[in-house]
Amino acid sequence: MFQYSNQRLIINCQVKKMVWAAKQMVPFLFGTATFPVFIFLHECGHYLTGICFGLRMKFHYAEVGFTGAKEKFTPQVDALVASAGPLVGAVFMLVGFLWLRRLRRHRIEAVPTARDWLATSLAMNVGRWLRGFTGSPSQPQPNDEAFVSHAIGLPKWFLPYLLGMFAVVALALIIRLHPPRERLFPFSWMLLGGVAGTLLWMRFVGPFLFP
Repeated sequence: MFQYSNQRLIINCQVKKMVWAAKQMVPFLFGTATFPVFIFLHECGHYLTGICFGLRMKFHYAEVGFTGAKEKFTPQVDALVASAGPLVGAVFMLVGFLWLRRLRRHRIEAVPTARDWLATSLAMNVGRWLRGFTGSPSQPQPNDEAFVSHAIGLPKWFLPYLLGMFAVVALALIIRLHPPRERLFPFSWMLLGGVAGTLLWMRFVGPFLFP
């Protein structure tokens, strides 16, 4: 009887470990799959906006080059092309957050589903603006936001730092829509998945598809 109980306890522990591992794999896989897609769509924003203004665009996996008649290169066009990429991410972030809030606001304690993690992945586009804290006033990051800030008459560092502070608040709100005791590891795994997906895109997939 004791041996049977002991074996059952071991099996239960193994099952719990497998369930825990599976729960961490879901955000990891979403991070791995969606982060490269967001990079691609960001560049598509630049590319399509340039096409709309009659520029000749060259799509690369991590940047967009463009040429065209000199009269088409106005400060307004440059600013719009530069802002198009971040605006794509902002739209996904807003849609993802509103979707996540609708899914989770009455079931905060419930285990997140795959649909919850998809909405979270979309909302995590806001993480781009945390790069504002990696730059300096003389070399602000991200470059697109710094360019737009300067184009609208503000210091280059103003918009990156402002959006960085917004990102901190937005990320806190996103995380609070997940179960209180299941935030650190799942979001850490999503971040690791995002890093893995970004490296795969930048080193292998992107250069192969869009050299």
